[in-house]
Amino acid sequence: MDTYHIARQPVIDRKNHIFAYEILFRGEKPAEDLDKGTAMSANAINNLINVIGVEDVIGSHLGIIKITPLFITRKLIEALPKERFIFALFEKDLENESLLKTLKEYKELGYTFAINDLQETTVLKEPDVLEIVSYIKLDHESLDEDTIRSVVEIAQAHNIKTICSKIETRKTHNAMKQIHCDFFQGYFFSEPEILEEQPICAETGSILMLWNLIRNDAPTDELVDAFEREHAITLQLLRFVNSPFFSLRQNVTSIRHLITLLGRNQLSQWLLVMLFAKECQGGNSNHPLVLMVINRTELMVGLLKLIKPQASKSECETAYLVGMLSLIHLIFHRPHREILKQLHVSSEIENALFDGNNLYGSLLNMVRTIENNDILKIDAMLQKYGLSSKEINLLSLNAMKKVNAFDEALKMMSS
Repeated sequence: MDTYHIARQPVIDRKNHIFAYEILFRGEKPAEDLDKGTAMSANAINNLINVIGVEDVIGSHLGIIKITPLFITRKLIEALPKERFIFALFEKDLENESLLKTLKEYKELGYTFAINDLQETTVLKEPDVLEIVSYIKLDHESLDEDTIRSVVEIAQAHNIKTICSKIETRKTHNAMKQIHCDFFQGYFFSEPEILEEQPICAETGSILMLWNLIRNDAPTDELVDAFEREHAITLQLLRFVNSPFFSLRQNVTSIRHLITLLGRNQLSQWLLVMLFAKECQGGNSNHPLVLMVINRTELMVGLLKLIKPQASKSECETAYLVGMLSLIHLIFHRPHREILKQLHVSSEIENALFDGNNLYGSLLNMVRTIENNDILKIDAMLQKYGLSSKEINLLSLNAMKKVNAFDEALKMMSS
């Protein structure tokens, strides 16, 4: 696995639910594949199946992977479960009649194919291509809006779904929805959509109040009384922390029990996690963001431990909190500083979030680099801190596992 940087990027449906993850394998020498990434190879398959594990990378969702003609002709495709993957080929590869014949045979066996990041529309004039592919990935940056609209119309006429990639703003996302694209890929969901006139709901205000009591070291009796007055929140929190996601050895039966068993810092962390989780229930569109919060907190703490193996429990808790609070304004659609003011966070945390010139700010910048799969910056980061790609891969994979487990916990809470 040392030979690869592994990452994944969510593909979102029209309701902002995760439909699939595109799996990104990139070589140790990033300059070799900076433009389009490494398509799946025999070594990559071995890593995915025998070292990493399919379930750990994509969880319960579909996976999308780029492949080359050799992947087909050497029958490497048969090493991966056809029910779990969409195999994306580059459009120039679909000009080969012999390959199209083989793809048609595989499709009849239940395999699913896509055109990867379509840039030219010539290939769509081939009836065999339209018969074989089930998805067309559109490179939004390479196509104008009229061309995208034309491709979507062709796709709809042939019962093909479209995935519009490289969507980086909500404005672009909304425009592509108007054109009737089916799925979207990019980080448009991670930019602010501020609704300053929208007041914080009573339940959210109560959770923030409880969080502040914990962080300000209120006496245990006062804390227990406050939770008991907010009985609905307390019941939801107890249900949440008793879910399989937290893997507790014994069920927690009361807030006093939770404080004794876990301590105040973890209770405050989980209270915010529960708050984030509630925001994605009931059809809320924040699901990808909530999962991004879990991913970011795991990476923050993991990187801290790699860079500073003797990091204290307090430092790990601060790293976790910075990761979580870096996205809180996106969850609640309010100005970032306004939310932080209500949480009474320290100047150290504010510095990390807005200036980035302390340890936690550096960690946050590193995490963003990993999230964006910026290979050149990752390579520079490894050299600066004396880290290996194996360590970063392992850290990323552990974060993926945590996110997958949390995703399942959310589904249980919503059921």
